Amino acid sequence: MKKCISVVAAIVLAGCANSSGVVKVGPDTFTISTSASPGKGGVPAAKRIAYQEASEECNKRGGLEVFALSEKAASPTWTEGMATMELNFRCLRADDAEFKRQRMERSPDQIMEIRKR
Repeated sequence: MKKCISVVAAIVLAGCANSSGVVKVGPDTFTISTSASPGKGGVPAAKRIAYQEASEECNKRGGLEVFALSEKAASPTWTEGMATMELNFRCLRADDAEFKRQRMERSPDQIMEIRKR
């Protein structure tokens, strides 16, 4: 019985991948949160799912392109077994002035303030 429960638990943990679905947060701005277990591919899988769903959303809106505003990924920890990815994006025409070579920058984890007297 213990062996059966262990096998079922391993299958469940190995096959988990979730998505919040695309959420509209502005006229052409969206966000999506995804997660994937290490057995399903971890951060790369969560990132792939997020960008695939973002691309599908933009295609539904007339073949527009995904313009990533920010992305934040987190690897699994001992307390949380899922890798996560949060993508904020816009759907833009390829000839839109804002749609130029993207330079992804990671959001700072800490902000330091220097006070001089």
